[in-house]
Amino acid sequence: MELLRDQIAAGHDVTLIYSPIRADPPFTDAVEALGAGLRIRLLPMYRGVGPHDAVAAFRLWRALRELGPFDVLHGHSSKAGALSRIAALLLGRMVVIYTPHAFVTLAPDAHPVYGAIEWVASWFCDAILLGSEQEYDHARRRLHLPESRLRLIAMGVDLSQLPARDNARRALGLPEQGFVVGFVGRLAPQKNPLRLAHVFQLVARARPDLRFVIIGDGELRDALGAELDARGLRDATILARAMDGADAMPAFDCLVCTSDYESFGLIFAEALAAGVAIVSPPVGVAPQAITPGTGRLTSFEPEDIARGVLEIAALDEEARGAMADACRDKARLFDIRTTATQTRRLYEELLARKAGAT
Repeated sequence: MELLRDQIAAGHDVTLIYSPIRADPPFTDAVEALGAGLRIRLLPMYRGVGPHDAVAAFRLWRALRELGPFDVLHGHSSKAGALSRIAALLLGRMVVIYTPHAFVTLAPDAHPVYGAIEWVASWFCDAILLGSEQEYDHARRRLHLPESRLRLIAMGVDLSQLPARDNARRALGLPEQGFVVGFVGRLAPQKNPLRLAHVFQLVARARPDLRFVIIGDGELRDALGAELDARGLRDATILARAMDGADAMPAFDCLVCTSDYESFGLIFAEALAAGVAIVSPPVGVAPQAITPGTGRLTSFEPEDIARGVLEIAALDEEARGAMADACRDKARLFDIRTTATQTRRLYEELLARKAGAT
């Protein structure tokens, strides 16, 4: 969304093609708010791989031919990236960029065939845009993607618009005082929300006065609810469904991530911008975002993650204030203005190179 806003503000013609199947209200509301500056085409795409992808690729090719010609085609996520590169084969002349937003091969149980697919597909685009050093190293060393096509641009957040802590707490039905531990993310296997329930249980045993907030939706929502009930956490936990993470973040005193892997992890930048300490295993950009002054970098073990949360909760008010200031200072590394500028420069560089080649 931020990249769309930047391109529109720069005066470019921007077309958004997206699948309505998994689009949630915060996303569709943000798209609607962009107004007449954005041209939109809905194109159903399913997350899983199957014969329906051939139909989606054809429909995408037809939409690009009808709405174009385009100078740049930027596919976001594995599915859209694959379909974009297939469709572009028959159109030509465009700069084609692919942002994975987490290679499926980052998953511990990923089948090797996906790595082979990523390697073959990497030759049919001009650049692969990666959000963190961890993802870049994975692409280069694990997937052996051509290094000449890899680009590293960290994602960013708008540091100029942050809701007030009181407003965020009021929106979630939280009291003004009290330590709140939060989680924001899709309730799917990648984010491992069942590990989160274990972490919350360990924290609650040591500090029953703390409150917990989980914001997100997904296929594991019911399983997570049952797990919270089984661990006696339902009364201490708010399970909110549709709310933008950046809007909720100021309500927290500590953000917990329990993901098995991340490409970047926008929640880290959002937490830093809101002055919220982070506790996370080393996924995505967490190793760059977390220092002893901004949170705790842990292992993947629930006991270790819980220990990090309890260490932050034990700090006095002065120490927490200093940590909040350190988080806001670190957030300047992830300013959306920098991300947008670097992305536009990449478009221009690749366009100039293609023009020179032809």
